[in-house]
Amino acid sequence: MTDAAVSISPADIETLEQFYTYRERTKVLEFLDKHPFLVPVLLEAPKKIRHYFPNSQLFLEVFIDPESINWVQLILSILMKLDPYEAVARLNKLDWDWGLHNSYDVRSNFFTSLEYSDEF
Repeated sequence: MTDAAVSISPADIETLEQFYTYRERTKVLEFLDKHPFLVPVLLEAPKKIRHYFPNSQLFLEVFIDPESINWVQLILSILMKLDPYEAVARLNKLDWDWGLHNSYDVRSNFFTSLEYSDEF
């Protein structure tokens, strides 16, 4: 797939790449092409996430459930170095303040998770 085949604007792709590291770029862009309503959410997410996880790295990847090939989601992973209890509390607050206000379509196709580096 070339970027020309993607209906997402090149400007949006460039902006997203400033915020996120893609894990399997082609799969992420193909998923966003099928779910373009996620692009504004992804453009807004870094500012919301930085409030709770200021020094985190953000990754995007497509997750296909091995038990149900039809269940595919875009995962936004927040790589950070917080105490697990503190991290989960912050993620819950982020979900309460922002994530739960997203539409059903967004919530059913997009998931935010926490991730630790090997150095933790």
